[in-house]
Amino acid sequence: MAETTGYSDAELDEMHAFDLFDEADQPTIEAAIAEVRETGSVIVEAPFCTADGELIPHEFTGTQLTDDHGTIQGIIGIGRDISDRTERLDRLETQEQAFRKLHQTAAKSVPFEEKVAELLEFGRGYMGVEQGFLTKIDGDTQEIVVGVGPNQQLKTGASAPFAESYCRHTVAPDQAGPLVVTDAANDGWEDDPAYERFGLGCYAGATITIDGETTGTICFADRDPADKEFTEIQETFVELLTEWVTYEIERAEREAKYRRLTERISDAYYAVDTEFTVTYWNDAIADRLDVPREEVIGENLWEYFPEITDTVVEERLREAMTTGKSTTCEYYYEPADYWTVLQIYPDDDGLAVISKDITDRKEYERRLKRSNERLQEFAYILSHDLQEPLRMVSSYVDLLESELGDDLDADTQEYMEFAVDGAERMRGMIDGLLEYSRVETEGKAFESVDAEAVVDGVVDDLQLAIAEADAEIIVGDLPTVAADFDQLGQLFQNLLTNAIDHGGKGTTVEVTATETTQGVEFAVSDDGPGIPADQQDEIFGLFDKGGDSDGTGIGLAVCERIVTRHDGEIRVESTPGDGTTFYITLPDS
Repeated sequence: MAETTGYSDAELDEMHAFDLFDEADQPTIEAAIAEVRETGSVIVEAPFCTADGELIPHEFTGTQLTDDHGTIQGIIGIGRDISDRTERLDRLETQEQAFRKLHQTAAKSVPFEEKVAELLEFGRGYMGVEQGFLTKIDGDTQEIVVGVGPNQQLKTGASAPFAESYCRHTVAPDQAGPLVVTDAANDGWEDDPAYERFGLGCYAGATITIDGETTGTICFADRDPADKEFTEIQETFVELLTEWVTYEIERAEREAKYRRLTERISDAYYAVDTEFTVTYWNDAIADRLDVPREEVIGENLWEYFPEITDTVVEERLREAMTTGKSTTCEYYYEPADYWTVLQIYPDDDGLAVISKDITDRKEYERRLKRSNERLQEFAYILSHDLQEPLRMVSSYVDLLESELGDDLDADTQEYMEFAVDGAERMRGMIDGLLEYSRVETEGKAFESVDAEAVVDGVVDDLQLAIAEADAEIIVGDLPTVAADFDQLGQLFQNLLTNAIDHGGKGTTVEVTATETTQGVEFAVSDDGPGIPADQQDEIFGLFDKGGDSDGTGIGLAVCERIVTRHDGEIRVESTPGDGTTFYITLPDS
């Protein structure tokens, strides 16, 4: 006791227990004495007050001292010095306080510079110095971006030659971790240009590095030397603050770059953070919705636009935020009277959304739907109202022929054959028109189709025609494409039939495919007489059958319509006397 408190034995003999404790701790000791009298034992923490007034943290265990009859005679107290433990706990509490402040400030929805100023203000108290500052290194100049504290040389906006700054040592390649100076005058800095210019007695700073390039520093300093070495926790705080500032600057630069790119996008574009707070709003969407950027930035998307809650828009945005996968949707936004397709791209900061105006496309689809409905009506007329008179003509001509038979002279027989032939050709044209109209109205959904299997099936169906023409069909390796199975078969059947019909006796027809940047390019080639140059521009028109054809002139028109429905292209290359090749390009998907 004497060694710990600095009192002599004689002094201790005359002292009351309370005399060993600071006045503020005496109520705690009084309560502990009462507890040990009542319960028999107690454990309490309180600092000893030494003869010199120093407070030494201790943990005391108190136990009753009793006689043989159990009567309490006094209290035995055993004290243990817990200075090291208390110091550790204090450090942990201080560290937790610093980390909590860093996290709370970083989470605030205020400008970056305000966050930095708040953390520098906290940091200079935490570090025990007068000044905290964020610098930017621009060539040969050090600029103070944010400065907090009384030192005018280190206030916001101040600048100095980089060669005369402490930062040049902070960012030195051989400097690992923060640069820490406790007493510059005694640490060999007296002749350094930085010390001569700023006269800082102590300093702690760390480097900000963006994409491998040193751009600035975070520093804390004082014109007086530090009373003691900066602790490891204080150095860790400087490092963590620097890492956060680095991240924020990197993000700001990414956003600026992103903004420059998105300003070139003619479509409407906006971005939200992970809480669906609007962080970006370009001019296109501001004009389209008549919502100025300054009104919506910082606002919650659902609160500012309640009309899109519980819609496919909210569903897709939340889906992208949750899954981290891009998605899309179409939506009619009634307040602005327009259709849009949203392309939603998630990243670590939230969502980027591109809104394409598809109002014109929707109007075109509406008109196309109406046109197809009318085309269906026309097809019905063709298949019922126009076919019936032709059937009657054929039937009555057949009846006349069977009734009059031998009484008909040669001229009459010829006239009747003309009538029947004309009716049959008209029926073929009507069937062709039906086929043409049904490409859109009765087309099936696209699926993965093995083009080679389709062509092989068509070749099997055309075996009779192939044999009669003594033709040879060569089918190369053909890929799988996204298509309407039946229409792809009809496309190749029409092209192969056309090649056999026009190629002449013994013609060779070859079907091949090539991968291109636009998709898959099929080629159907024959070695026939070719197509005259003056007819090549018209061959895909309705009823254009060429000079030597007995067909209806609809087959190639149907081919073009099928290819168009598949978002592809069809063209012909032909040299008279040197064959013909039809090229069909279909997208990959």
